[in-house]
Amino acid sequence: MKKILSDKYNVRQARMEDVPLIHQLEQKKSLHYHGVPGFSLARLQNEYETPGFEIEKSIHLVEDQEGKLAALVEVWDESNPPVHPYVWMSVDPDLENQGLESYLLDWAEERTRQVLDRVDPELRVAMRTHSDQAIESCGKAKLTAGMKLIRHSFRMRIEMEDPPPKPVWPEKISLRLCDPEKEAYAVYEVDDEVFQDHFGYIKEHPEEGYKKFKHSMTGDDSYDPSLWFLAMDGEEIVGICLCRKYGLEDKDTGYISSLGVKRPWRRQGIALALLQHAFDEFYQRGKREVDLGVDASSLTGATDLYLKAGMYVLRQYDMYEKELRPGRDASVTSLETSE
Repeated sequence: MKKILSDKYNVRQARMEDVPLIHQLEQKKSLHYHGVPGFSLARLQNEYETPGFEIEKSIHLVEDQEGKLAALVEVWDESNPPVHPYVWMSVDPDLENQGLESYLLDWAEERTRQVLDRVDPELRVAMRTHSDQAIESCGKAKLTAGMKLIRHSFRMRIEMEDPPPKPVWPEKISLRLCDPEKEAYAVYEVDDEVFQDHFGYIKEHPEEGYKKFKHSMTGDDSYDPSLWFLAMDGEEIVGICLCRKYGLEDKDTGYISSLGVKRPWRRQGIALALLQHAFDEFYQRGKREVDLGVDASSLTGATDLYLKAGMYVLRQYDMYEKELRPGRDASVTSLETSE
């Protein structure tokens, strides 16, 4: 049954001029739960300008009678094929558990079902979403809405009081900086290749994938090409470590966006060496904390690597799923399905 909101609220679709209001809500939530401002306005603006994302169609706002933003839900279905339309929900901490969550999830499910006509009828389609484990109202609402908890992811951090260990490179492997002006597409290809072993990976057309990669990685003021590190075997890029000047918490924390090594070069210490080099670079720049995100049950054992390198779990996010149509799963669920 369709959820009805109290008449003390109004609803509408978002516009780009609403981004500062959305940012204020996200910032309030981050400060309330974690005491940090969260991601910047520039990062949010860039995210909403992702190729294929339509803000007017995909972000639903709830406002009070004075026009103050109370809650929102986003539906991301720009992937091709959109077999896992992704939902993100935010509710003002002062208004949790008052029915906003169930209304937003109801709207999101109706919106995600629009992808069914765009997906091969033989393929399984499931709506997915993450919740910060600290926000109990959000997870509770998703279970009530018929979603299932299927997985976890971590925000991990290292805190460095002293300089980190110097990396030890395998024989024949060298490190150099990337030149994104000339090598952005080659780096994208490596990034796409190494993340084929990531849970939920879906192969996209390279042209579409590259546009999104470049937009996400270089489109805001966290981008710094001097933080793009390549592991080389001769002239071949065999590993990447792509970092940002600052992360999702605040501008005092460095961030590693993408770290991976091609299959034939794994289990040689290259990923650890890349990680330690990034830590050292941030340390030399005066940053004492560095974050990254990881699948808690990483198919390649990345979580164990980060723990070995001295990182710890800062946040846990819970992944929920609701099947919209049964069928063959087109995404990676194990190392076998990625081959």
